Parts: sequence; C-alpha cells; structure tokens
Amino acid sequence: MSQASSPPRNGRTMDAPTSPAPDMDEPFEDEGLLGDERSQGDIVNEEEADGEELFGDNMEADYRPMPALDRYDRALMDDDDYSEMSQGDRAAAEAAMRKRDRAAGIFRDDRDLLYEESDEDDTQTQKRRRAEKAASGMEDAEMIESIENLEDTRGHSVKEWVMMLGPKTEIANRFKNFLRTYADSKGHCLYKERIRHMCESNQSSFVVEFPVLASKEHVLAYFLPEAPFQILEIFDTVAKELVLTIFPSYERVTGEIHVRISELPLIEELRTFRKLHLNQLVRTLGVVTATTGVLPQLSVIKYDCTKCGYVLGPFVQSQNSEVKPGSCPECQSAGPFMINMEQTIYRNYQKVTIQESPGRIPAGRIPRSKDCILLSDLCDRCKPGDEVDVTGIYTNNYDGSLNTEQGFPVFSTVLLANHIVVKDSKDIVESLTEEEINSILKLSKDHRIADRIVASIAPSIYGHEYIKRALALAIFGGESKNPGNKHKKKLRREQCLQLDKVHPQLV
Repeated sequence: MSQASSPPRNGRTMDAPTSPAPDMDEPFEDEGLLGDERSQGDIVNEEEADGEELFGDNMEADYRPMPALDRYDRALMDDDDYSEMSQGDRAAAEAAMRKRDRAAGIFRDDRDLLYEESDEDDTQTQKRRRAEKAASGMEDAEMIESIENLEDTRGHSVKEWVMMLGPKTEIANRFKNFLRTYADSKGHCLYKERIRHMCESNQSSFVVEFPVLASKEHVLAYFLPEAPFQILEIFDTVAKELVLTIFPSYERVTGEIHVRISELPLIEELRTFRKLHLNQLVRTLGVVTATTGVLPQLSVIKYDCTKCGYVLGPFVQSQNSEVKPGSCPECQSAGPFMINMEQTIYRNYQKVTIQESPGRIPAGRIPRSKDCILLSDLCDRCKPGDEVDVTGIYTNNYDGSLNTEQGFPVFSTVLLANHIVVKDSKDIVESLTEEEINSILKLSKDHRIADRIVASIAPSIYGHEYIKRALALAIFGGESKNPGNKHKKKLRREQCLQLDKVHPQLV
C-alpha cells in the first residue's frame, strides 16, 4: 500500500532529485592535460627547497684538498716587478683612459656591470624605492645620474637634448660649479664678487663673459648659441638659487635674476641676418634711432571667472603667443575671464629701433634697421643717437599687417636683447680691467706718447708729419661740454682721409 506524499509547504512542486555533488578531492578527467598533477603541498615544499643549503652534513667537503685547483698556473702568472706608481701618474693614466673611452663612446658606470639573476630582487627593490621617493616628492638631483659625455646628444637636436631631465640637470650643476669655483689670476672668486656687488646695488642681473665660459665649460658655450632660450632659462634658475643661498631674503628685492652674456666672439651685421640665425644667440652693432616708452608687459597672469569668481592660473606668457584658459575648472564655463590685476605679475618692456652705423654701410646702399626688445632692467639703457653693442636672440614675431601687405604668410623678425652696452658711456670705463688701466697709466707717463700717436696714423704712408700731427690734434682736441648740467654737448671731430690710388699719399 502506497503512502500519499504531502504537498510542500511553500506551494511549489518538488524538483527532480539531482545527482550528488562530485568530490572536489578527486582530479578532473582532463587535469592531466595541464601538465601538473602535483598537490599544493608538493609545490610549497619544492619552492622551499629551491635555495642552496649552505650548512649541510657535507659542508666540510668544500675544503677538501684539490691539487689541480689549489695551485696557480705558472704560465698565466705575471712575476715581473713593477715600480710603485705615484699619485700624479695614476691620475694622468686614469684621465687618459677616460678620454679614450669617451672617444670610443664607452660609458663606465653602474649600467655596465653584469648582474646575476640573484640580484634581480635587489634591483626591483631599488626601483620601487626610487619610484616611492619620486611619488612623494623626495626625488632630488642626486638620484639623477651624471652625464659625463654631455656633448653627445645621442641623435637628438640640441634643443631637445638640453630639455631632457638628465642633460638639463647636468648643465645646471656644471654652471653652478662654474659660478662658485671660477677664480681670476689673483685667486678671487670673480662671479661670487659680482653677485655680491649686484645685491649691494639692488640689481637683478650680472654679466658672464662668453670667452671665460668657453675656457672652463666648453660644452655649455657650444650649447648656448644653438639653444639660447633653453640654456639662458637654466642659467637664470641656477643664478637665482645661488643668490638665495648667499642672500636668503633677496627675493623681496627682485623675483628674477638674469645672466647677461657678453663678448660673443662673432659680430654680425644687421643686413647679414638670415634664416640661419633664427632662434640663435647673435651679436651686432648699430645706432639707436627710435625708442618707445617703458611699458608694463604681462609676465605671469591670473584670471577671474566672472560667473563663479574662481581664480585661474598662473599662466606664464611667452614672447610669441598669449596663453589663455579654455574653461573654468570650478564651474566648467567657457568664460568670459577677467585679468586679476592684483595677482598678475608684470615686467618692464621697451622696443627700440637699431640702424646700421654710418661707417658700416656698404657704398651705394641705404642703412637697414631692426627692432630690438628690451626687458626688465635693460629698459632705458640707451636713447636715440647712442651707438650700442647688442647681444641677443634673433627670433621671429607674428605680424598680421605684414601678411596683409605681402599677400602671403611671413613673419617679422626682432632681436630679443640679453645684454646691451652703450659706447662712450660709463659701462665701458667700468668694464676696464686693472691690467688695461695700468697699461693706460703707463703710456700716459711716456714723454714720447705724442710722437707715437702721430706715427700710428696712416703708418703705410711715408712722411707728411705735419698732416699726421694735425689729424692727431683734431682727433684728441674734442671736449664735451655740459653747461649747468642741463644738456651735454659732444664735440667730436670726424676726419676723412682720401688716398690717391696711383700715388698713395695724404691729400
């Protein structure tokens, strides 16, 4: 007699009975295809046994006598006697080997070492620590490897090479060491004294002579004309750090320190500037014909969002283009934005026009001129009529009116001044060295100095002593007058020498 089954309490029908769950301890049918039929315990034991056991039962076997290996091979031994090498000879030999390696492109540093596989864990640990320091902002210049062969750009252009982190840091370190350690013939730290004199006068720039830089750091002198924007930016940053190291509170006086490059060996004429000179450091001579007033130029701008009042910036402005915000990060609006006058940083700006000197214009040509931009403390260094020696960056400047006039896209070119010297000014007198001053004083005591000056005029022409003496007296006879310290009158005598091509003589 069959028993009736009671319905389920939840009202649902009972599902068909399922097969019992498989035993997970039993291996799958295709587990052998994986090639690993070992248990987890066997894997752990094998990992623990991977290392070499140093203290085993047969550790004394490592010290058993082995005649074949315990004796040196006489054929491979060097029994010659060598004299003891002095410290100077060793330094000279090491310098010669380093020079040989640099010529062959061989770098002797930690990267050339051959590490074993057991050292990979240590290398990964060092990389992890280095990444943690970089993420926490603790990375410094010491973590960056020094580049001994800095002139090897490794296929990059000079501008790309000097902007990389490694070369940029190496350039900064070399220039800082140059400013700190360079000494003149008397042992005085020349540039430390100039920095101290600059701070005593509350100025914001000091001069570095290009020949001196080339004699000590020829690589920096090679990079400077090729990438002046990038190199001068590094120089200014290093100079500011060095100034703040000596005078920590000098930032209250000025926020920028500039390095001025003087005595560039090659002088270019204004009419010889071509595409080759674009974005390079050049030096030229000319006469100032026109100047503008000193205007405030936006250097670092901050904007105010007119919708939410959020302050955007700072935006560092460049010489060629204006940097503006695209949208407000606070309210995501596209503007309009107003310049925050209080937090915006300005700098002095002046444009002057330089024309070729009258004595440098070729026969039958009209003089050419070029606009020159003076920034910061260079403003008001010159006035119309002054003959100037300008060192700067020959760069381009977009001019929409010039495109309309020419009918096709062109750029106007300007000279962004880095250093300017006005001739017949106090700067030339102050730039005289003690040796030059002593030579002038020595010549002044010579009782035959007048005869020597007369003999130096037209030395290839014989005789005519009275004409040469008259020219010498005319040259040295001018004297400046300044009645009442109101207006300075320059009485300069200009003489013209006309030579007969057939019979060279003064006429």
